[in-house]
Amino acid sequence: MENKILFVGGNWDLNGGKESKIVNEFAKYLPNVTVYNGGNYNDLNKILELSINYDNVIWWANVLNELPKIRNVKDINYKAMLVSSKRNIDNKYSFQDLLQRSFALKSNLTIEFSKKNDLYSMKLFDPLGNVWYEGTNIKECAEELIDRLNFIKSITRESTISKEENNGALAWFFNMFKEEIYNSDSNPIIPVKEVFLNLVKEYASKFAEATFETKDVKRFLGNASFRCPKGFPSFRDGKYIFVSKRNVNKEFISIDEFVPVFLENGKIYYCGDSKPSVDTPIQVRLYELLPNINYMIHSHCYIDGAPFTQESLPCGAIEEVKEILKLLEKEYNNDLNKDFYLINLIGHGSIMMSKNPEQLMNINMIGRKLPENMYTKKLVKKGTIKIIKH
Repeated sequence: MENKILFVGGNWDLNGGKESKIVNEFAKYLPNVTVYNGGNYNDLNKILELSINYDNVIWWANVLNELPKIRNVKDINYKAMLVSSKRNIDNKYSFQDLLQRSFALKSNLTIEFSKKNDLYSMKLFDPLGNVWYEGTNIKECAEELIDRLNFIKSITRESTISKEENNGALAWFFNMFKEEIYNSDSNPIIPVKEVFLNLVKEYASKFAEATFETKDVKRFLGNASFRCPKGFPSFRDGKYIFVSKRNVNKEFISIDEFVPVFLENGKIYYCGDSKPSVDTPIQVRLYELLPNINYMIHSHCYIDGAPFTQESLPCGAIEEVKEILKLLEKEYNNDLNKDFYLINLIGHGSIMMSKNPEQLMNINMIGRKLPENMYTKKLVKKGTIKIIKH
């Protein structure tokens, strides 16, 4: 049976635990669901192992603080859509704290439970800080949860594949990059200047200030990339794109932390031991479509005055390419030969693209106001509610 849901909630201790009324009520509105609501802590690991058989796992098991937490669903079934929860009755945790916890658990969605007028209020949000439901109606929250899970499962993700290739040539490239002056007649001048690395570091610092990063940062967002110049010895012309490696602090990035990637027979390969950013498949295809673009910087901030895409997508969704192309058709007269684009990705951040790194200087970035309310935007789009302008 497809789209099976494993729902684990309630209290789990050494005395048999206790059911949760909210879990029982929530489960009424979930299709194809198997529920474990409270029980003996010693049974929890066995239940966790069952997650391998489910497409969606809602893991709300409440365990006493003195007992080790059991919630590593993604270690058992990395393909499962994971929905976590957090009680925040006294607003002990900031929204930024909740996001960091969501990252740590690798949750696809999270529900925050707080209290409003003696009623439990629920906030359904994703790791990018977008809210897809906020209110006190359990049925509506459950329906929005299923709707968003189905949407996330419908998007296309593409893995990058490790491939050992031209390690000597790649080492040569990195060594040449570090040379301030390189004017050999037999080899090309490296067009990737130190100015690009400095820009990436400078913007990364601004992004950190403008976004939700806390003192205990566990995940670094955004990435940078550049196109390999044509004519390199040991390289096929224009084959390589260099993308910042996954989860690297861009404030201190070096050239060695860019991963060579290339597209071949419809698949994307990377060289070396480090995986590139999850947005690599998107950017590789954008380089293919935009011949005059050599540099890209993607952030989780917005660009002041830049146009917005229409659909909010998770990181790494290939559909983002189509969203960007639709925006280029509308805002740039479908001109794919320009050498400079500034684009806001709704509910996500932005991407700046240019032919030369100098074009990326002095772009005014603004922090996303988190949480970003997608629920109201969705209701407006459906015509359920109307915004009255005064």
